[in-house]
Amino acid sequence: MSRRDLLHVLTALAELAGNAPGVPVAVADLDERLGRGRADLRTTLNLASLAAEGLVEQVDAASWSATPAGIARHGEDEDYANR
Repeated sequence: MSRRDLLHVLTALAELAGNAPGVPVAVADLDERLGRGRADLRTTLNLASLAAEGLVEQVDAASWSATPAGIARHGEDEDYANR
């Protein structure tokens, strides 16, 4: 997984969740936000990689949420991008 792809997925998840940890977001909504087809395997693989870093967690078979660490990372990435 490229770091860029992971950051895009984390950004989409955080924004769809209103930048709040623990808010479930459907994978289908992530795919739509990312411009991917429904059930695009890359989204699930990206989420699994982010979960291994403790940045997201699976809520159920169809949704994921950002962890507090994921929201913090998203904020750091946004701050860096805006410099």
